[in-house]
Amino acid sequence: MRRGDTFESILAARGVGAAEATAWLGAAAPAFDLHEIRPRQGLTLRFDRETRALQAVRYEIDEHALLVVEQTDAGITAHRTELPYVIEAKGVARRVERGLRDDAAEAGVPPRIVSDLADAVAWDVDVESGLRPGDEFRVLYENIWQVGLPRPEPGKLVGATVMSRGEPVTAVYFEDAEGRGAYYLPGGRSLSRTFLRYPLEFTEITSEFALLRFHPILRRQRPHLGVDFKAPVGTPVRAAADGVVVFSERLRELGRCIRVQHADGLVSTYGHLSRFAAGMAEGLRVERGQVIGYVGATGLATGPHLHYALFRDGEYVDPLAMIPAEQEPVPANEKERFERIADEVVKHLDGLAASSSPHTVAVSAAPDPLGAVISGE
Repeated sequence: MRRGDTFESILAARGVGAAEATAWLGAAAPAFDLHEIRPRQGLTLRFDRETRALQAVRYEIDEHALLVVEQTDAGITAHRTELPYVIEAKGVARRVERGLRDDAAEAGVPPRIVSDLADAVAWDVDVESGLRPGDEFRVLYENIWQVGLPRPEPGKLVGATVMSRGEPVTAVYFEDAEGRGAYYLPGGRSLSRTFLRYPLEFTEITSEFALLRFHPILRRQRPHLGVDFKAPVGTPVRAAADGVVVFSERLRELGRCIRVQHADGLVSTYGHLSRFAAGMAEGLRVERGQVIGYVGATGLATGPHLHYALFRDGEYVDPLAMIPAEQEPVPANEKERFERIADEVVKHLDGLAASSSPHTVAVSAAPDPLGAVISGE
């Protein structure tokens, strides 16, 4: 949780509308008032992978109690249970053979952690097509065993190193005192930029930006002024950067389409959507990473995928070639704490032995894994 977050705003950023949020708030109220959530407390949302419907909410009330709110056959129910739960730091090191997505999945790294890794280093490493056999990745992430669940759920990607052609890029996760987290190089430079490189979970790029491309349906050469991402129907689509929705309707060949106006005159377009996220309308302000719609095949499409395009002043921009501005480095007043955490993360990453599956690096019952598992605080 970050300072200023509300339960409603967190759900809205993940595509859940106000009416549904109100239902979950009301159901939770007898056990705990979710209007009282606090910065740096853990909140876990579980969605059905097929329908994207919210299934469960778990919130760390304090060091001793956990709120559990779940969708059941009888409706939404809520109760408190005891903390602590167990947090493992899992690590895996592996050489690239086929590609990051395939090799990480084969090694047992959860898909969401792979997506977080791609987001963390995407502007410094071409994780889609820039890795070659013999390159390497090292990943350190949380595995959370919560009360009442039969299996663990992945938490944060704590740190990672991707070695591409002999050049390493290391990402370290760091949260400030108000719960705002981001990825940084060990020296404190931000790896995050004002735009996401991928507007959905890391997946296959099937068609890149091209001034001339053979169209598979129209059977003729024409420009392809965007990037196509293959993904299953219903995959969440994220706003690439902060901005304001300026269009959310059907648009000829693009089918259901959303356009977002950003700073510096940039406009992003998201086409072929199956549906829009709740509340999407002209004038709505969205944040980078907020769910705005879901992958589909509406309009002129051979199958489910996202068409993502950027333009400025009437001229299209290649989204993968654009170099967005870096976000701020680690603040000076947090530098000492960051360096202590970064040293520990790098030490654990460097110490990972090559393996075919993740293994446990450390275990903690504390609710702050970065403090207890990584830095020893």
